[in-house]
Amino acid sequence: MKAYWVWAIAMAGGTAAHAGEPVVAVYLHDTAHGVDRVPVALARQQATEMFQAIGVAVEWRFGDVRRAAADSAFPPIVIQLDATAEGSFSSRALAFALPFASSGTRIHVFLDRVADLTSGHLSAPVLAHVLAHEITHVLEGVDRHSQEGVMKARWEFDDLQRMKCRPLNFSAWDVELIHAGLKARVARPPVTE
Repeated sequence: MKAYWVWAIAMAGGTAAHAGEPVVAVYLHDTAHGVDRVPVALARQQATEMFQAIGVAVEWRFGDVRRAAADSAFPPIVIQLDATAEGSFSSRALAFALPFASSGTRIHVFLDRVADLTSGHLSAPVLAHVLAHEITHVLEGVDRHSQEGVMKARWEFDDLQRMKCRPLNFSAWDVELIHAGLKARVARPPVTE
């Protein structure tokens, strides 16, 4: 019981925004029934910490998405966890983002493919990187990849091994694009649905 409370406190820690940090609301919808919730919770926490390291606070929310104007300064990002990939996507795609959409589900994560990268089990560090990668596409508002780090187009075996020890970094250019994208989102009038 004590271990559970320590874990719950640790999971809650780091989700509050520091003064001046932009706060991004991320709604997580799960259509993948029977998935172990522990790796998903740990992945959310690690993704939160990855963004905090570059001065961006991510607040994970559940339930119905409220109108963007009432929710936060930024339109919320909706992520759907799908048990399997639809047939129309590349067999190597772990997820996809719709960076130019202004509302609705903007990110789909294919849990079967994420698990396939790690011998068939859902790895929290790999899922955290997939979440951070796709959220970054939406925050940057551009369709691009980096040569290294979180925003690399295809992670190799060495990248996956490093994820187990410590998160991959955002490139300096990605950090600039994320913050520029956040400033642009604040300047835009809120989207009403």
